[in-house]
Amino acid sequence: MTNLFLYAAVYLIPTFIMFYMAVDIFLRNPKRSQHRLLSLFTFAYGMLFLGEFFRNTAPVAMSPAFVTYWFGNAGLLVFSTSLHFIFRVSNLWKKMPRLLYPGIFYLPMVIVLFTYVFQTNVINSQQFDRIGLFIYPEFNTSYLITMTVGNVFHVLVIGLLVYARTHLRDARRGIINVLLGVALIVLVWDVVFGYNSFYGVMPPYAYMYGGLFWAAALTIAMRRFDYLASYQKRFATLYNLNPSAILLVDRHGRIESANPAAYTLLKEHDLLGHPFADYLPEKKQQDWTAHYEVHFQSQRKFNEYETKVVTREQQERYVVMDADFVFIEQELHGMLLIRDIQSFKEAEQTIRFFAYHDPLTKIANRRSFYEAAGQELLKRMSITIVVVDLDGFKGINDTYGHQIGDAFLIHMARLLEQEVASLGFAARVGGDEFFLLLYDQTPDQLHQFMSSLLKTFQDNPFILAEELIEIRTSIGLSYSPDHGISLDTLIHHADQAMYHIKHNGKNGYRIHDTLDPIQRPYEGGAR
Repeated sequence: MTNLFLYAAVYLIPTFIMFYMAVDIFLRNPKRSQHRLLSLFTFAYGMLFLGEFFRNTAPVAMSPAFVTYWFGNAGLLVFSTSLHFIFRVSNLWKKMPRLLYPGIFYLPMVIVLFTYVFQTNVINSQQFDRIGLFIYPEFNTSYLITMTVGNVFHVLVIGLLVYARTHLRDARRGIINVLLGVALIVLVWDVVFGYNSFYGVMPPYAYMYGGLFWAAALTIAMRRFDYLASYQKRFATLYNLNPSAILLVDRHGRIESANPAAYTLLKEHDLLGHPFADYLPEKKQQDWTAHYEVHFQSQRKFNEYETKVVTREQQERYVVMDADFVFIEQELHGMLLIRDIQSFKEAEQTIRFFAYHDPLTKIANRRSFYEAAGQELLKRMSITIVVVDLDGFKGINDTYGHQIGDAFLIHMARLLEQEVASLGFAARVGGDEFFLLLYDQTPDQLHQFMSSLLKTFQDNPFILAEELIEIRTSIGLSYSPDHGISLDTLIHHADQAMYHIKHNGKNGYRIHDTLDPIQRPYEGGAR
């Protein structure tokens, strides 16, 4: 019973460690070849320990069979899978001819077939003796050849790791450093415990305990460099809970992974494999591609990249993107965090609109008028300021209510916009006061414009049910440079002209006095 507990401690504990590692590695991402290879490698190493447990608990006569059909074949699988894994993790496999990859790594497995066909194993010792509690192989030529071939293999692995280390400049270099350090330790371990017989002191094949160093190295790599964690698991919580769209994009801009918010944002059922640029407006695609390529090459993250995306329904939405570049499964990827700012843009546009527009009538406000008129005054030969004040508007509010009064103002604004559309623009600057800005008008043209405007008011009264409410206005005009060269002066003179009409019969227009007496007979008056 004591012997059984010893065998369990010496062999079964390492077996369980290796099997646990194999399952853990495989479940992290069973779709990736690196995970499958490393899982198989670790499982095969565990099989070495498990085979030794059964061999030492069985009669000595059964040891040759265990070595032939179990231990030796598991060792060959360790050899093939580990070499294949080293080539994958260092990207050396990309430099191999297609005809050789990956079959060349599994040529040693032909020996397994040879073993079953000829019922013999020439690569391991077939002579065994029980010394103390363990059954040891004879230290003969077959044993030493096997050890030497294994150590040559270790030297080859170290050479490959050194080569890979010199050609990597990214996060994988840290992984290679860990594997290289462990490979050197295992090589020393194999030399010490493989070429020296520690009969009665160490268990048989003591060199295979170097596999525990590999298990420790893999654990460090997984935790320190997060090498084997699949990105689906690493970002599962973020994918499921983050309201922002998250895309994993390869070096060519193709989408490799997308979270639920991305599908919602783009209203798309199938994003994977499609270039992200396809979901941008056509005029934005070239800029985005150039921007992404520059940052991908430098691995330099970017923030607050504002653009639009186009949904499956061809609707454009404003978004802002943050991006960083990460290595996942030894390949550099772009991680895009996309925030939908459509509502913010709409709110911003609304705020900007009402900063320059009257909230009731939606035409320009006082601020907008002053800024535009000031700019036009500087660059044009002449501008005209028209001050329009409603006559009797207070009575409309008192009689019909403020809601009807508001509707009356909206009707008035539409008429003004219609009349001034090709000549300038209209603005509401106060409760019942409007300003018009006209460009490069002669006095005769101004009289024609005013005649047309007053006729428009006469022909388009405000209709309330079956009742018509007439539009009556007092209007004053001034123009540069005759009536002033500053905006304030022109507005003041137009205001004076308007008040002249207001106090002399209303419902007419007047152009501010000038030295040209011919204008006065054309000025409007009470009607």
